[in-house]
Amino acid sequence: MGSKQRYHWQPQNVKHSGVDDMVLLSRITEDAIVENLKKRYMDDYIFTYIGSVLISVNPFKQMPYFTDREVELYQGAAQYENPPHIYALADNMYRNMIIDGENQCVII
Repeated sequence: MGSKQRYHWQPQNVKHSGVDDMVLLSRITEDAIVENLKKRYMDDYIFTYIGSVLISVNPFKQMPYFTDREVELYQGAAQYENPPHIYALADNMYRNMIIDGENQCVII
């Protein structure tokens, strides 16, 4: 699978840097994880998944990631439908709590 190939649910106009979910890395080593996070950070992608865990790298600057557009984009969407984001995690946890009655826990 080439790096330019996109899955059908990914918008064609979204720029990608590294991998959104590090379980998809061809080799899972400390160096590969650090390189992927660095590559994404340098392109202002501060959120990265590793399975159901969300990693956030503090950019120490204002980012346009927390607008009404993002709320609408992530509300009710599956995790893989959009780039990694804290709103996706929060929406998924909320749905699990309300629909399935599952207790939720967030570690920051």
